[in-house]
Amino acid sequence: MPAVDVALFAPLAEPFTYLWPEGLGRPETGIRVLVPLGATAQRMGVVERVHAVDLENAAGLKPVADRIDALPLLPDGYRRWSARLAAYYLARPGARWETVLAWAGDEGRRRYRLRDGALLRALDPELADLFGTGRRIRTQQRLCARVGGPHPCWRLRRAVEQGAVEEVIDPLPTPPAGEEGRAIRLNQDQERALGRLSGARGAFGCHLLFGCTGSGKTEVYLRAAEQVIADGGQVLVLVPEIGLTPMWMARVAHRLGRVGLWHSALDPRARHAVRMRLGRLDAVVGTRSALFLPLPRLGLIVVDEEHDASFKQQEGVPFSARDMAVLLAQELGIPVVLGSATPSVESWWQAERGRYRLLELPRRVGGGGGVATEVVDMRGSGSLLSDALKQALEETRRSGGQSLLYLNRRGYAPALHCTACGGQPECRHCSARLTLHRRRALLCCHLCGWQRGVPDRCEACGEQALVPLGAGTERIVELLAEALPELRVARLDRDAAASMEQRISLLDRFAGGEIDCLIGTQMVVKGHHFPRVTLVGVVQADLGLNLPDVRAAERWWQQLTQVIGRAGRGDRPGRTLLQSYQPDHPWLQRLGEEQARAILRQELANRRAFGAPPFSRWVRLVYSAVREGRALEAARNARDALEGRLPGVRLAGPVPCVLERINRRYRFELLLRDASRRVLPWALAPLLQRLGRLPSGVRCKVDVDPLEMM
Repeated sequence: MPAVDVALFAPLAEPFTYLWPEGLGRPETGIRVLVPLGATAQRMGVVERVHAVDLENAAGLKPVADRIDALPLLPDGYRRWSARLAAYYLARPGARWETVLAWAGDEGRRRYRLRDGALLRALDPELADLFGTGRRIRTQQRLCARVGGPHPCWRLRRAVEQGAVEEVIDPLPTPPAGEEGRAIRLNQDQERALGRLSGARGAFGCHLLFGCTGSGKTEVYLRAAEQVIADGGQVLVLVPEIGLTPMWMARVAHRLGRVGLWHSALDPRARHAVRMRLGRLDAVVGTRSALFLPLPRLGLIVVDEEHDASFKQQEGVPFSARDMAVLLAQELGIPVVLGSATPSVESWWQAERGRYRLLELPRRVGGGGGVATEVVDMRGSGSLLSDALKQALEETRRSGGQSLLYLNRRGYAPALHCTACGGQPECRHCSARLTLHRRRALLCCHLCGWQRGVPDRCEACGEQALVPLGAGTERIVELLAEALPELRVARLDRDAAASMEQRISLLDRFAGGEIDCLIGTQMVVKGHHFPRVTLVGVVQADLGLNLPDVRAAERWWQQLTQVIGRAGRGDRPGRTLLQSYQPDHPWLQRLGEEQARAILRQELANRRAFGAPPFSRWVRLVYSAVREGRALEAARNARDALEGRLPGVRLAGPVPCVLERINRRYRFELLLRDASRRVLPWALAPLLQRLGRLPSGVRCKVDVDPLEMM
């Protein structure tokens, strides 16, 4: 009898075996099915293997309840790639498929209407009655819930295949206004980079496009993409943030033909419109989830701002979209371009050892105005804004320029501080101080979202001595309004512009000259091009430099270099002021795009001396539970099971995480370090499986190549 092994969308270590009913057609690997689990529940899963069982073994097996997909959702190349992804990141079978098939969406939302009532009545009278007369639209969820008998989803699909019913698909949204038809003359550096990419078409190769801010990397991407599309291929452009997708769509929609947009914030109907056109699109622009869209003619992958930590997923399977884009390109035999003005240490290392091909754009397009960088000594200052910065802001306004102020902290102040006892209100559920949001009159936890009102006295000592400690973007706006009342100021962060529409509107106003100074978090600097910005101010240039994380200095350098690069992108020269309480710090002294090579090589030397990535491979195991003792016990059991069983691998811990408690759960970590880069993560998989099920209430996050150590 035919049987299938199904990987369930559930936290299970192994697939379950089910019988395959005759009424569901021929079984195939890679299709989704509904199967019974327990007494009454049904779960979705993916067929991983088709095989036969004898009558004796079939007696204890349950049958598959329904077939969801007529054909496998992933072609062979994508399926092999997803298996390699799962093996590297130690993903359970169900977690693998939940991740790589997240794009397939909720089948119940698919909409259908009648094409041929007579044919449908002949095929399936019960289904025909549900449509009624005319061209009324019905959702799959409603149809399948009301059709009697076995396999309602499969009955609907057969009606579609026979032509009696058609699926209703919305048109693609109109792309934002762009620079249609504008011809840009490439400079010599761009021509050289494009020539090397053109010569690499049709074969795997990873190219690191290293160009200073404003050097024209986007134009190189677009020219390479146009060549691939002209040859009949498709292009995937990955960007790190949803907020960057409108800008990218405005750039590419009028250059690359039929372009689809993909990210997690799209409404289901817009996502479905892209899903159903995958074979007809010329290009897709999206965030990391777009990587899993099975484009049948994919010929080029572009990863813009490849250094950005947002490409690493933190929930579910913690995969790196950048690294998996390289793996996908290798599997499909196509080129991939990683672009950045501040490459990651790992990518730079791969370029230095010849694994990646280095393409350089060392000059700004058109020469640009250049950027002069000054460090403002804030030691002994009683103000959050120096006189030098305020004067520069006023001079910029009077000269008709615009300013950007950068502070990667939202809210009014990161804490309330009691001057009587030193107490600071903390989150009930996390090891974190509460951030003051003054306009909303709330104290908020930025880890779990818990909120409370602002107390009028210290709850520790009872004194009315609470004052804001430090500054966030909300406070800087208030200070600017007091110091420079004629300056038109706006704020861009997740509080001030929560929706995509609000962000686009605010950025459009800034680009149109309605705003003199825009202050914000990292949202204001990622990939934006503002030719009228001549001044950039960094309110706290030291922020993040001294975190207990091996990548802290690298991230700090990348953020500040990107910030500095927003100034002077037009014809006028730019100026950057960095306010610092450590003005003599060597990293501050070496900031500037011309120092990038030296900084990257120094950081590589530091990593080599410390035995840190990329000169070793790390795996972080984080055990968490509501009860502290349970989390610690599980972490200790894991240490005992792993110790001595991974040759050459050093094991540290368990120790409390830097953020010991998040959202009521206590967290303990084990860190495994493989200096040879040959043992981990593969040798870890059978050992973790041997540990068996975790105790009730305990979770384990397996993070291969962790970017965050907090």
